[in-house]
Amino acid sequence: MEIQTVTKREHDILVIGGGIGGVSAAVAAARSGVSVLLIEKSINLGGLATRGLISWYEPLCDGEGHQMVGGIGEELIRLSASVGLEDLPARWGGKGKYPTDRHRYATHYSPTFFSVALDRWVMAAGVELVLDSHATYPVMEGKNCRGVLVEDAGGRSFYPAKMIIDATGDAAIAYRAGVECVLGDNFLSYWVHDFTYDSAKKYANDKNLAAFRRWNCAGSAANGTGHPAGMKCFHGDSAEEITEFILRGKEMMWKKYEGIETDQREIMTLPEMPQFRTIRHIVGKSTFLGTEDGVDCPDSVGAIGDFRVAGTHYTIPYSTLYHPDYPNILTAGRIISATGDGWEITRVIPGCALTGEAAGVAAALALSHENRAEAVPYEDLRATLERRGVLFDIHGTAR
Repeated sequence: MEIQTVTKREHDILVIGGGIGGVSAAVAAARSGVSVLLIEKSINLGGLATRGLISWYEPLCDGEGHQMVGGIGEELIRLSASVGLEDLPARWGGKGKYPTDRHRYATHYSPTFFSVALDRWVMAAGVELVLDSHATYPVMEGKNCRGVLVEDAGGRSFYPAKMIIDATGDAAIAYRAGVECVLGDNFLSYWVHDFTYDSAKKYANDKNLAAFRRWNCAGSAANGTGHPAGMKCFHGDSAEEITEFILRGKEMMWKKYEGIETDQREIMTLPEMPQFRTIRHIVGKSTFLGTEDGVDCPDSVGAIGDFRVAGTHYTIPYSTLYHPDYPNILTAGRIISATGDGWEITRVIPGCALTGEAAGVAAALALSHENRAEAVPYEDLRATLERRGVLFDIHGTAR
């Protein structure tokens, strides 16, 4: 049987991946008045922030009272807090409903309601959305990407576009296009949201939904504590590795509930995706190392702090979003050219939103510059991002 490939309508910008980096890129591009198609392989948007149950919006501040991230990064924290549970501190605009000893511009949220809200937010911006569709390979003409092949329930399709934004979380499109990439190592972690009979009784009294929707982790913390002795680290770049990661994680989680009466506990939600932190990133024109504390880079697309350490101040270079040999491919989220501590800083929600917005604006501007990311005038990119509320002050904005 011959496999037919159906060619779809061309779009100005094609965004692959509907995590936070992808939705931010798609909305930012669409707000520039160009045609944008977002393709997501699952049926829910949000990536690790929703489907992966990592439902804590990391700080937009430096921990010392200065806001670092604005623009879509701030828009999305407000959206997450408006549709479900939130424990955003009152000083940062939260309702102050739940007691917290945290003071940073961060919040827990409902991953389910946030995902539904993302659907509405993306479509309201004019983004066309295709779900349950797996982008497989870029179609290249030399080192220029003409579009992407996609497999879905209807068969195989070719989606042509002038600019491509890879927001896949594993750099699948950039890597298959030939862009140099680096693999990361991942400790074994498996997170669920659960509740128990005792936590339900407590919730009935205190109505603290943020505490009731409890995180339960089997395996490792971010620093490797809890990773099983003698177990390898995982790259997450093959079906075999992903399968092993998930099945071992589930088995470790199962053991945590052994001995608890079956009517005393319940898992609310299992993750819909493997909870890898760092799979693969591109090697771009420049690389963000995370050692540039206090350095205002000359091609900054915005300021950001390190969510792990208070008092740190960085700016992310535009040149980390692309490789100059592949003119019409940009990246967003945890796959930009960042390594070491730089990868840790940029892989979480604020970094994904910041780089996604920058990639979306840059892709729209590139349409007037021969569809070349490197040809975008930096002064135009920065001016557009500033008008949209992105913050550039390396020291943050006092609040």
